Amino acid sequence: MSYQNPLNAINFAGWKEDPNVQLNIARVIEKASWSKSPFESFFGKGADRGVRFYAVKDSQPYRPRLKAPLTGTGVEGNADLDTNYDSLEIMSQTTYPKVIANAIKSEIEKYTALKQIDFIKEASDSLTDWMRLRRDKALVSALITDFTNCVVCDQTSNFKDTSSEPDVATATKKIQKGDVMNVQALRRAIFMARTGINYKGKECYPLKPIKSDLVSVQGISLEHNSYIILLDSYACNQLKNDPEWIEMQKAAGVRGDENRIFTGLIGLIDNCPVLDMGIWTPLQSGMPNSEVSDTDYMANINPQNHKKLTPPSYYANGQPVSIGALIGASALVMVGGDKVDFYIDEADSGRKTIVGVDRLLAVSKARFDSNESGSLSPFHDTDFACIGIFSSKE
Repeated sequence: MSYQNPLNAINFAGWKEDPNVQLNIARVIEKASWSKSPFESFFGKGADRGVRFYAVKDSQPYRPRLKAPLTGTGVEGNADLDTNYDSLEIMSQTTYPKVIANAIKSEIEKYTALKQIDFIKEASDSLTDWMRLRRDKALVSALITDFTNCVVCDQTSNFKDTSSEPDVATATKKIQKGDVMNVQALRRAIFMARTGINYKGKECYPLKPIKSDLVSVQGISLEHNSYIILLDSYACNQLKNDPEWIEMQKAAGVRGDENRIFTGLIGLIDNCPVLDMGIWTPLQSGMPNSEVSDTDYMANINPQNHKKLTPPSYYANGQPVSIGALIGASALVMVGGDKVDFYIDEADSGRKTIVGVDRLLAVSKARFDSNESGSLSPFHDTDFACIGIFSSKE
């Protein structure tokens, strides 16, 4: 079925008399910007979404909250409750929404082949792509900054032993040519997420899966936890050349719509989808590598929403590095308006038309701070639901 542009259903000619035209265009832009985005399938307001959205109406600082689990031992027998009260800890982070906007102004009709109605339609389409690119690059930029947990690929042992490394960047800078993406490295990331292990091999906390499917097998209820793995095209191509991956595909059985491995995703590993996010370029918002310019990266991230900014080059030392990630529920936080705002106006005594769009937006990686001094919560100032996955870019 051929793609039908939803803008075709709008009567652009009536924009002056009917204020609903601009509202309808705004709705179409919002919907279309998500339909073209790889983040659409795991974006939403629910706590089980990979990108969790909080709707706000103004640019005042907003504080998403996390209620830490109770950790007390309680009381037993005849003991009074007041001898061992537990503590309810609410953790939070502060985000600072700001308005992002863009506009296009037409030439006078004598200098362009586009009539006013055509210009509004074409400008709306271009602004849709621009808004998607700005938003998705903001999401990717937030995701990769200052990882607190990671898996680093290794040519010999599939993934490196990082237990003695002081921090993530020290581990990733040891990547050499040949340390390519492989099935076992991804399985290691999934294992770490499910068991709550960090790159030092120490216990932290399991990551909440993006989706839990409860299925019944012979009367036994089984829960399927699912994380999502995001890789760039270099890493995906390396994965496809892994002999273990090739054998997995041979054993996949029926191909086509009846098998999810062959419905557009790169594949599934331990029930976790692997997505090819493409490569970050000036014209698309794929996963970045260490050769992406610091300037391009910094232009797409709001320093107010992060304690520390680490551009892609921060993770490399000589050998270029591809950056991927495993994400769980609420890995990223997005705060802003429910939709974009769309504007049409005339300028230069009516000879030119201006078409513009803006939206309120804040994007941050979920990383909560304890509001209590001396808190020992494992959630404090760590990535709430993501693990960096690093490989050689080759």
